[in-house]
Amino acid sequence: MAAKAAPETRRNRAFPQASRPWDGLKAEMLAAREADNPWCHERSFSAAYFAGEDVLRCAHEAYDAYRDQNGLFAASAYPSLAALERALIAGVLDLLHAPEGAGGSTTAGGTESILMAMKAARDWAREYRPVADVPEVVVPKTAHAAFDKGAAWLGMKVVRVSRSEGWRADVAGMAAAITENTVMIAGSAPPYPYGETDPIEEIAALAQSHDLWMHSDGCIGGMILPFMAMLGEPIPPFDFAVPGVTSMSVDLHKFGYAHKGISLCLLRDKALERHHRTTFEGWPAGTYSTPTITGTRSGGAVASAWAVMTTLGEEGYLRIYEAQRRIRERLVAGIGAIEGLVVLGHPHALHVTFYADGFDIFAVEEGTAARGWRSIRMREPDSILLWLNVKHAESIDDYLSDLAEVTAQVRRGGLTAARRGASNYAT
Repeated sequence: MAAKAAPETRRNRAFPQASRPWDGLKAEMLAAREADNPWCHERSFSAAYFAGEDVLRCAHEAYDAYRDQNGLFAASAYPSLAALERALIAGVLDLLHAPEGAGGSTTAGGTESILMAMKAARDWAREYRPVADVPEVVVPKTAHAAFDKGAAWLGMKVVRVSRSEGWRADVAGMAAAITENTVMIAGSAPPYPYGETDPIEEIAALAQSHDLWMHSDGCIGGMILPFMAMLGEPIPPFDFAVPGVTSMSVDLHKFGYAHKGISLCLLRDKALERHHRTTFEGWPAGTYSTPTITGTRSGGAVASAWAVMTTLGEEGYLRIYEAQRRIRERLVAGIGAIEGLVVLGHPHALHVTFYADGFDIFAVEEGTAARGWRSIRMREPDSILLWLNVKHAESIDDYLSDLAEVTAQVRRGGLTAARRGASNYAT
């Protein structure tokens, strides 16, 4: 007897009804993509991590080679992928002066790396320094919003200090914010808004004096700052060479130039990993144990990061960062030469923020946008943020010329902003 058809309860027909040939769909997708902003262009200063077509090809081809392998089962089913992951983590730990016995895990991005460090700090504190109330994390004004996301998920509380001291973390303010419920303190190397690395040594010493977990967020600078220091830049200590740094987050899909998305959550002592690992045995399938949020994940990102790191080596990264350092120097000098524009702090990585002294910086942003330049609005103070990559070597002088002309026009009162307020980071 044939089963009766289930009554129709679907509210619409959004799910595709008929099969369609891929060739036609592909053409539609590519046509629709034409309206998107280019991910990497010499007239765009949005965040795009581009180090050359050869590096991009390496990242993509290595990803493709392992994209079908599931990182969840790397240890049992894909030993070559597990070996790549171990080598990748070991290489970055070495770069960041980690001691013997350090460890780490790959994650899907900087947010997940920060969340895992927060979970580890929370669970470590339960064992070694339990608190009476909600566990608190003290962070600078400029710390990434991932700390607040993590607190919402983990039942923690972020205490964000109210100001930045000279565009860096206000260590005195952070010290004053520590309470008996504080379990973790953090700094950025460098933060997104300003580009100057926080005084990690001072923050780490503060953490040691209060027996706190200390996290150095190197999502942006973890793969830049070591090479800038090798090139002679005055980079303040920020990594595991600093006593008291317990964990770090480092994004490899940013300035490690790997395919998205891969980051690392690194630990001074690999034994601490048990505090952010989740292990469950109470079901028929056997032990489930993962060090991060994600379960199934493509092996492609790990392979991509390992391939780029190994192909470039120190020599290649130094070559790329030397070229980008020269671009940054030209940009900072050029902005400083324009009357009324001021660069915030001393940029240590590859992003530069500047503001206007006595006139509307957002009018300047709109004026340059009208000439085809794409930049990012910031606030506190109202300012413009520029992310740099190797493509800007040929366009930076044109940008500075347009910036000078637009700034002069704004100062004369010949141009005002049609739109007020800063841009959204992510919506």
